[in-house]
Amino acid sequence: MTALSESWLSGIDLKLIAEQLGTPVFIYSEAQLRKNLARVRRAADDAGLGERVEFYIPFFPNSNPHHLAPLKGMDGFGVLVQLPSEYRILRAHGFDKFIVSPGHVSDEEIDFWDGTGCPTFLASLDEVAHSLAAHAPSISVRVDSLDSGKPGVKYGELDQLSALLKEYGRELDYVEVYCGSGNSLDDMVHTVEEMFAVFQKHFPTVRGINFAGGHGFDYEAITESDKHFDWDTYFRRLAEAAERMGIPQNVRFLFEPARDVLADTGALLMSVQRSVITTPVSSIVVTDGCRMLMPSAQLRNRGHNTAFLDQDMREIVDERGISAAIRGRTILRNDYLLPGEVHVPQGVDATSHLVILDTGAYCATQHMEFLNVPPAAEVLVNSDGSMALITAAGDELDKWRNLLAEKQPVKG
Repeated sequence: MTALSESWLSGIDLKLIAEQLGTPVFIYSEAQLRKNLARVRRAADDAGLGERVEFYIPFFPNSNPHHLAPLKGMDGFGVLVQLPSEYRILRAHGFDKFIVSPGHVSDEEIDFWDGTGCPTFLASLDEVAHSLAAHAPSISVRVDSLDSGKPGVKYGELDQLSALLKEYGRELDYVEVYCGSGNSLDDMVHTVEEMFAVFQKHFPTVRGINFAGGHGFDYEAITESDKHFDWDTYFRRLAEAAERMGIPQNVRFLFEPARDVLADTGALLMSVQRSVITTPVSSIVVTDGCRMLMPSAQLRNRGHNTAFLDQDMREIVDERGISAAIRGRTILRNDYLLPGEVHVPQGVDATSHLVILDTGAYCATQHMEFLNVPPAAEVLVNSDGSMALITAAGDELDKWRNLLAEKQPVKG
């Protein structure tokens, strides 16, 4: 068993993609996204929360409306946006259900969001005051549960927020709290209970509580079940806490899963440029990729699973080999796609390819305009197995992501 053999990617015609579009190329699976969305919905239903739960998938971790298109037809799902440009792009692609989590913004941007009618989580007392003075149709806030430098009303400001709302004769519609990326499930449940206590004391009439994101994904796990967040346990414990703490049945619970539903829907295919280079300093595999295509791997120290393929796109599996770093194509000293080294099986040479798995979140969307490296193409594998180009590769003078207005079929 290998990470590739356990992935949906093992059934995809990678040779066709490489021949038609070249490399590097990101590949996404519509079927895997639908599977992941169904999994979190099923967990909520099993915990008895199905009618109370809504999911809003953040746009910025993937930012490709073609890939996120299944959300348009799924009850209880929408998109989280943070910028007006994101909202406009998604509206142009037929999306119509949003929440907005913008960070600190200007009065003009608050007015823009108020005009959309979307629940918008304001991040300071001053922003709330502007929205109240402008007679906004809806008032929602983000609470900084960590009391950190992140945008959000601090716990020590909740009494002031209550007084401000009372002054205008208004009540909150929604309140958001971030459980924190990297926290344990126990820590996340503690934040849930903490937020329920805030609800009871300060905002007992809110329509919904948004517990945001932070649902973990194990990039180094092999099997699908081991990679994903334990929604079953989380929802059971949330339901128990809601009942124990007397949260009314009409209060809805919102969530913003990103990595858990997006990460394993994508992979990055690259070409190996030459046989392994071994020096007294290190051993490296030279690829036509670049750290700038997926900077989060290095920034977050994420050791994605990899697979080497021969010229016919068959996986090369051999315990013999060497440990080597994965090198990008630029002169940048630190142009390594992954932290540390990976096992390079014997037989890898300039005719080989390399796949980095689980790149569906925080990879293509984070491409940096740096050292003139053009963005990679992106391909979507539809649920029926057909494939389509959804982002064209940049040419040598074009460093920006080229989202296509319509999908273009990839045919043999």
